[in-house]
Amino acid sequence: MEINNKGNLRLTKYFLRENLYMENMESTFLKIKPHSKLYKGEFITRVLSQGKKSWVIAMPEAKGKFIPLPVGTVVEVSFLHGHRAPFQSEIVARSFDGGRNLTIAAPGAISRGGREDKPASASRVIAMSSGKGGVGKSTATVNVALALQSLGKRTCIIDVDLGTANIDILLQLKAPYNLFHLVNGQKEIEEIIVHGPQGLMLVPGGSGLDELANLKDWQFSRLITAFNKLDSLADYLLLDTGSGVSRNVTNFLLAADEIVLIATPDPHAIVDVYSLIKVLANYEVKSGIKLIVNKAEKEKEAYHVWDTISFASRQFLHLPVEYLGAIPFCDAIAHSVKNQEPFFLYNRQHYVAEKFLKISELLIGAVPVVKGNAGMLPFIHKLKKVITFMNLRDTMRNKNG
Repeated sequence: MEINNKGNLRLTKYFLRENLYMENMESTFLKIKPHSKLYKGEFITRVLSQGKKSWVIAMPEAKGKFIPLPVGTVVEVSFLHGHRAPFQSEIVARSFDGGRNLTIAAPGAISRGGREDKPASASRVIAMSSGKGGVGKSTATVNVALALQSLGKRTCIIDVDLGTANIDILLQLKAPYNLFHLVNGQKEIEEIIVHGPQGLMLVPGGSGLDELANLKDWQFSRLITAFNKLDSLADYLLLDTGSGVSRNVTNFLLAADEIVLIATPDPHAIVDVYSLIKVLANYEVKSGIKLIVNKAEKEKEAYHVWDTISFASRQFLHLPVEYLGAIPFCDAIAHSVKNQEPFFLYNRQHYVAEKFLKISELLIGAVPVVKGNAGMLPFIHKLKKVITFMNLRDTMRNKNG
C-alpha cells in the first residue's frame, strides 16, 4: 500500500531515500551452508566487495576444487569471527572471469531465499483492525484464520496488538516468547512460532515490531531473515492490530497489503471506524479496505452499517470500502470466547461458521495485490519506513513548536 504524505518536504525526501547504515564487511570471513543436494556441508569464503543489495564473495573451495554454487541456491550465512547475527541469503550471480566469485543478496535485501517452492507468489499480509475496542476484532481474526486454514490455506496470525495481545489466550496456547526475543538474538523464529489447532500458526508480536525504527543493523537483519522464513511457511499472514487511531495501529495498516476493519451496528463503533478510515485517507490510501460487520441482528442491518460507512467514505474521502460480510450476533460465539474454545473449530455445522467460511472465500477470491509488492519482506521494509517517517515528523513538529 503506497503512502504519499504531504508533510514537510525535507522529511519526505529523507523518507524516500532512507538508506540503512552498513558496516564495512570487505575481507570479512564468512561460513556458508547451501541448501543443495549436490553441495553439502559448510564452506569458508570472504567478502570481496559489498553494496546495499548484494555482496561479492570469493568462490569457496573444498579439497582443492572450487564450489560453483548455482544462481538461485539458498545459503545460510554466518560470520567466522565476532558476534554478528547469521542471515539467510541467495546466490544471485556467479563469475569465472577475472577471479572466481559469487554474488549473494545482502542482509535485509529481498530475495527468493526460503521460498523457491513458490517463486511466483508470496504470502498476503492482511491487517485486521477496528475503530474501537470491544467489537470482537480478535475473535473474528481467529475464526477467519481457522476458516482459511480449513480451505487449505496455510495461515499465520501475528499478534501486534501492543496493548492487549490476547490471541494466545483465545486459542489456549502458551506463548513464552515473542519478536522481542528474536530481534535481541535470544530466540530464532522457529522457537517463537506457536502451533495451534488445524496447523494454524501464531507469532506473538510483543514490542519487537514497535521498536522497529530503533533496531540496530544486526537486529534488523535477524528480523529480515526470520520473515524470509515465515514468508515461505504461510499463504496468509493476518496481523491482529490494536484498535483506534494511534500510531501503534495505523503504522501496521499503512504497511499491510490489505486492510480488514471490524465494526458493529453500535453508533459509536460506526463513528470510530469512519475516523480510522479518515486517518488512512489522510495518508492517501486509495484502496484495499474491506469491512466486516460483527454482532448484527440481521443481514439487512449489517448491510446498512456498511452502506453508511461506505457512502461517507466515498462522498467525503473518495475512498471505497468493500463489504466483506456479516457475523450475526449469537450466544455460541460468546460461550466459545468464555471457554477459550475457537468457535469455528467446535461449531463447524453452525450457520455462523458458514459466515466465516464465506468471508474467507471472498478474501481468497479477492484481486491480489500488485505482483512483487506482496509478502512479509516488503511489509517489514514498508513498516520500518512508516515508523521512521512518523518519528521524524514528530521530531520536526516538536522543533517547530
